[in-house]
Amino acid sequence: MIPISKLFLPPAGLADAVFAGILRDTRGCTLNDADRLNHFPASPLVSVSFVIEGGLCILPEGCDVAAARHLPQMDRLSLTPPQDGPTTSWSIGPVYAISVGLFPDAWDGLAEAGQGGPMPRFLEAAFAGYAQGFPADAAWAQFCAALMAERAQSRPAAGGWSGGPWLSGWSRALMHRAALAGPGRSLRAMERRIKRWSGQSRQTLAFHAAIDRLHQISLAEKDAPLAAIAVDAGFADQSHMGRAVRRATGFSPAKLNRMIETQEAFWCYRLLGERF
Repeated sequence: MIPISKLFLPPAGLADAVFAGILRDTRGCTLNDADRLNHFPASPLVSVSFVIEGGLCILPEGCDVAAARHLPQMDRLSLTPPQDGPTTSWSIGPVYAISVGLFPDAWDGLAEAGQGGPMPRFLEAAFAGYAQGFPADAAWAQFCAALMAERAQSRPAAGGWSGGPWLSGWSRALMHRAALAGPGRSLRAMERRIKRWSGQSRQTLAFHAAIDRLHQISLAEKDAPLAAIAVDAGFADQSHMGRAVRRATGFSPAKLNRMIETQEAFWCYRLLGERF
């Protein structure tokens, strides 16, 4: 058997709150230690993860698989705030888990105390379909229905973003809303709003938006030289682009693309269709 990786998109009524869900199922698969690593790029999203079967641990930077065996397991239901650098997890054995990426301003409308508060109580029930062994599609539909019902009772984010396939669209909408919100219109006031709504600085959001634009350009210009892609994506030159990609993923663009093609641990990049 081969591992199952599946991407779930939200219904229209949740597209302004949920970016996507990613499911990973390695039950019944024979994988070596390196294959059970899971590499993820930097992300401006809040990620809620539910481990249905098995166990996962988060590897600190520089930690190898041998040391990972002694790390504590993640809670069955866990929250990861936005990350401005790459993240790596390791599955202790076969694992069946789902992670849902939510826009931070929408998450703050659901969580009682924002990203630093306790896990909202409704989430355990929202994931119940997975725990009860529902087919993955049915469990996702149940999760989305529960989230929509909760949003109907919670504090919604202010308008300006209706959803879309690119994170840079959300980032631009958030910055635009912060610039126009009153009463203060100064750069400092704008930055305070961005920080309050997203948990990140304006510079960090701009970095994530630049990486997202690079992803779009890379898909549209697959055969173009890296130097040309860098310029088209808004970087000063190829070296500038390379530093940004290394910050987001931990690897140079050329090495990352090779590993996406050849290494099981980079399944998330393949699932999202990411190339750099």
